[in-house]
Amino acid sequence: MKQLRTGLLLVAVTISACAIDAGGIDLPGKDDSPVLQVQSEGGFAPVEFVLGRGPRYTLLADGRLISEGPVIAIFPGPLVPNYQVVSISDDQMRSVLEAVDRMGLPEMTNEMDDSAASRVADATTEVVTYWDDAGVHRYSVYALGIDIDVPRRAETQAFGDLLNLLDQLVASGNDPGPYVADQVQYVAGPGFADLSSDLREWPLANSDFSGWKTLPNGWMCQVQPGTVPAVFDDATVETQWAHPETGEPMKLLVRPRLPGEEICFGN
Repeated sequence: MKQLRTGLLLVAVTISACAIDAGGIDLPGKDDSPVLQVQSEGGFAPVEFVLGRGPRYTLLADGRLISEGPVIAIFPGPLVPNYQVVSISDDQMRSVLEAVDRMGLPEMTNEMDDSAASRVADATTEVVTYWDDAGVHRYSVYALGIDIDVPRRAETQAFGDLLNLLDQLVASGNDPGPYVADQVQYVAGPGFADLSSDLREWPLANSDFSGWKTLPNGWMCQVQPGTVPAVFDDATVETQWAHPETGEPMKLLVRPRLPGEEICFGN
C-alpha cells in the first residue's frame, strides 16, 4: 500500500520516510511492518493446541492481510497450518483504521475486559495489538462473543465489529494465495510411546537443543530463519519424530512465524 489519498475525518494523508500519517493514526513505514494483530490465548485446550496456535489475523503496512485459511476436513489433519494472505485496498485499510480509532486503541497501552471471568469458564482471551509511532497498544477481552447478560465495555463491542470487518476483508481481498514467511517456529515436546504408526527420523539439521527456549511440561521452542522445510509437507498432527539421541518419540509443532509475533512466547 504505497499511498492513502484521504484520511480519517477527511484529514489529508501524507507519506513520509518514517510513517503513513492517517489523520492521527500512524502506520509503520516499512511494507512488512505489522500494523494490527489478533491472537487467541488460553482457554481449555490440549497443550499442543495452545502452543501451536498462531495469530488469527496479521495486517501489514503494505496492505497484506494474513490469516489462517480453511482446514482440510480429514483426520489426522496437516501438521503445518494453512496461512493465507490477501491484499486490501486503500479504502479497506482506511476502514480498519477507523475501526481501530473507534475502539480507542491508539490511546491504550495494555487494557483488559475480564467482565465475563466470573460467568464463563475455560474460554479464550482475544487480544488485539496495534502498532504506531507512539508504541504498542494492546486490548484483551476474555470470552469475547459469549453472551454474559451484562453490558460490555464499548471498546469490547467495537473489538467485535473489528473482527467482523477482518472476516469480510479476508473473503473479499485481492490476490489471495499462501503466505510464505521468512522464519519458522518449532515447538518440540514429549511424544507418546507405542501410540504412533507414523514415527519418523528427526527432521531438522540442528539436533542440539541447548539453544532452545525451555517451556513448561517438557516443551521447548526455537525460531529459525527460512521457509517451512519440505520434509513437513506430508506430516500430520499425529506424526511423531525420533529424538536425535535417544530415539524416543517427540512431537513437533511447526508453523510460519508471522511479523509482530513475540519470539517463542516472549523470548
